[in-house]
Amino acid sequence: MATKRRCIRFIRYTLSALWWCVLLLLFALLVCIIGAKLRGEVPKIFGYSVMQIVSGSMEPDIPTGSYILIKEIPPEDVAVGDVITFFSDDPRIYGYPNTHRVVEEPIMGEDGLVFVTQGDANDAHDPVPARADALIGVHVKTLSGLTRFAEWLSSGAMIPMLLILLLAGIAMMVLITVKKSRATTDDVIEQKEKAHEDEHPEAHKKA
Repeated sequence: MATKRRCIRFIRYTLSALWWCVLLLLFALLVCIIGAKLRGEVPKIFGYSVMQIVSGSMEPDIPTGSYILIKEIPPEDVAVGDVITFFSDDPRIYGYPNTHRVVEEPIMGEDGLVFVTQGDANDAHDPVPARADALIGVHVKTLSGLTRFAEWLSSGAMIPMLLILLLAGIAMMVLITVKKSRATTDDVIEQKEKAHEDEHPEAHKKA
């Protein structure tokens, strides 16, 4: 019985520690994201960012609404054929991120290195080159799983799942409370039995 209770306590403390680690990690990520937003930057975690494509200029390779993973790299490592994300100087979308393909060798302009870019679905190069100091990163992969998850969240299908998770959470809390109460009762009974043995050792020896 005592060994079982120790195992239950160990599991409970381990799960509690993991839960707090997850909360601290989420808090750190939240601080990182808020800090980047306040500085007018794209949030990065270990040099990687996640962004959503809101236009069809890179179809069919990157469909509209897709989430993509972007890796921060030095501007001099950008090569022809890379799909890069950058803060655009194009007056139509000035200051907003744009994701297009590099179609010519980088050019050293008056203000430094620039990239000639073009959307795969567009007929012409972007009218304004991308500046190296406006580079956010290079496209690593399209996150199709995250895209489907985001579509599922926006579809309203998440409501039944959230209700199920809520009910499961409540049931788990009730179960933990019952087990804790039962363990406390067992501890009290064990202490009483031990105290009784200490007070009447002769009776137990005869038994």
